[in-house]
Amino acid sequence: MRTRSDVDAALTRLRSGGAQLAAELLDLDALIDRHLGDPPRLRGRTAAIAADARRRLVGLWETHAALNDLLTAAAAERGEGPRLGARRTARLAALLDAEPDGDRPAGAAGAAEGHDAAARTPAHRRLEEALASVRALRAAADEIIAARAAHREALAPLGRHLAEAQATAQRLGLTPGGAGPRGAEADDGAVDDEVPALATARAALALAQAAVAADPLDVPAELLTAVGDALAPALDAVAALARAHDHLAADLAAADALLAQVVAAAQVGERRAREVVERISGHADGLLRLSDGWFDAPRRGLRPWLDRLSAAGEAGDWRLVAYGLPAWRRTAQATLATATTIAETNAAPVRRRDELRGLLRALRAKAGRTGLGESAALEASYAPALAALGSAPIDLDRAEKLVRAYADALLAAAPARYPARPEEHA
Repeated sequence: MRTRSDVDAALTRLRSGGAQLAAELLDLDALIDRHLGDPPRLRGRTAAIAADARRRLVGLWETHAALNDLLTAAAAERGEGPRLGARRTARLAALLDAEPDGDRPAGAAGAAEGHDAAARTPAHRRLEEALASVRALRAAADEIIAARAAHREALAPLGRHLAEAQATAQRLGLTPGGAGPRGAEADDGAVDDEVPALATARAALALAQAAVAADPLDVPAELLTAVGDALAPALDAVAALARAHDHLAADLAAADALLAQVVAAAQVGERRAREVVERISGHADGLLRLSDGWFDAPRRGLRPWLDRLSAAGEAGDWRLVAYGLPAWRRTAQATLATATTIAETNAAPVRRRDELRGLLRALRAKAGRTGLGESAALEASYAPALAALGSAPIDLDRAEKLVRAYADALLAAAPARYPARPEEHA
């Protein structure tokens, strides 16, 4: 049988718990309105969680109202006086032991188990179930909020880069989809210059942002990746346009300098090829050269191509330079690399001849140091090697064999004049 102190303690706990439930419900309600408050735009798991939260919130507010009704009835029965008679205490105990009106919070059954549940009234158990349900809903909402924030944090720098690129395009008089104030279509039916990569990047970002807003728990990874993939070429395109606009003269001068490097490398390769033909092989077999027309072909030659770009720059058509100069530069750099490789390849026969001559001189000097310089047998091996490397054209394979024959003869003659010490045979 409950005592007066039991009843008063139970009412105090209920009042305190009811106030806590009201505060947490208000906080959860505001949270859901702020972050999940546009149901038509929500999708997937986020939409399901939001719908479930709104449905359960209704029941939780009903539970709160039922507890308030119970507390109001208990307060009326309790009265203001300090004393409670046995009958009034029994009626209050009966109120506390009655099951409050309204449905029990979904998913909260058993929330009070393990905490002296048998000693608690049905009203206390309902209160604890409601608080547990509120916290579960809050955890689900927090998961959505955290996922959305993480995605937005990842997209934020991409959005800033895109905004900066669009600001640059506007400074240059361009728009993401077309250039100038006329828009995409000119009066004569021609399409204005465009920065289509910017429009593509903006669309990719908008698509990813919409997915994050609708269902941050299940955003397709490819949507997020697509933003970076689309943004990179957009930034490159705008940077090229800005550079062409702001550094037109310097870039064209740098292109002229690069062309001079290509010409110099090509001349080195041609000179080395002539040297091989005139002094080594007598023919051009195995030698390399750049393809015909690389320099002066009307359409694809580097000189006419650069001249057209320079003329466009002088005429103020910096957009043409912006799109054309990077392609010219890539071609010129590739040609320079090829010309450098050709020069190295064409230098190989002369380098091989010089190495054989150096080896023969070193062997001859060694023969002199060892007292074998006057050896007739060695001289008979040396003379053919010297003649082979001094003639034109030179058969390098034959000359190498003769130099090695002289080296072998020198090696064979050395032990006869300088017998090996005993320890060398150990």
